[in-house]
Amino acid sequence: MEFSSSAVLPTLREACDRVGFASGDAELLRIGENAIYQLTDASVVVRIARSADRLPSVERELCVARWLAAAGVPAIRVYEEIDQQPLLVHGHPVSFWYTVTGGEPVPTTVDLARLLASFHALGDCPCDLPGFDPLRSVASRIAQADDAAAADRDFLSARCADLSARLQDLAFALPRGPIHGDAHTKNLLTDHGQVVLLDFEAAAVGPREWDLLPTAIAVERYGLPEEEYREFAGAYGFDVRTWPGYPVLREVRELTMTTWIMQNVGESHAVAAEFALRVATLRERDSKRAWNFF
Repeated sequence: MEFSSSAVLPTLREACDRVGFASGDAELLRIGENAIYQLTDASVVVRIARSADRLPSVERELCVARWLAAAGVPAIRVYEEIDQQPLLVHGHPVSFWYTVTGGEPVPTTVDLARLLASFHALGDCPCDLPGFDPLRSVASRIAQADDAAAADRDFLSARCADLSARLQDLAFALPRGPIHGDAHTKNLLTDHGQVVLLDFEAAAVGPREWDLLPTAIAVERYGLPEEEYREFAGAYGFDVRTWPGYPVLREVRELTMTTWIMQNVGESHAVAAEFALRVATLRERDSKRAWNFF
């Protein structure tokens, strides 16, 4: 099933019709695992997942958001006025969320560290969280990547198999527990003057090191200043780069980042160019070449 900004418009219209919202002037905010639209006539954001097999992850995301709200951890809020979410529309799970206000303060890596520390301190989660398996989504993306060259798919599949074996041998320093799964500052927003956490579909039970990786990687891949990283590590209380397993887990994370953008190579020349860049750096084992954030 094609998943693009144009292909999901009938799903957006039908979902909004069902709950009484107008979708005509909806603004596409982002497309990746989900197509995310801001409605103009309501303070609501609509998230449309790629396919029906994503239903468990959407249900998990809704559950985690409600769990965090009940625990007092600042997080994006489910639009509870719509019952029985998610809806299943044209084979796509659809969920509805309150729009955030934006504004000040601008989210920082220190905000991320503090929110992750609060998240990790909660203990057992009442939601049905899967076990940590970051390469499962990689294999699925590769299998469905019709727009990617066969040589690239073969390379990524081989790298996935290699890292799967190496991942099993890692000894983690931090205790296992509920993790966000995709923790970076782009998954922070400001709502009524408070920085909040969002995007919980990758939540799992796993090593807390996974949630600390994106900020460490951002120093070399995205130009995050070293001082900001040190503030992040200090605020959380652990520098993941000092852990011996960091190089392997970083390779796993960068493979997931590369296959994530691979899903959308047909969206634009910029996305296709970024995918090519990331594959080239993985082939060359170049850990310092800059990437562009999407």
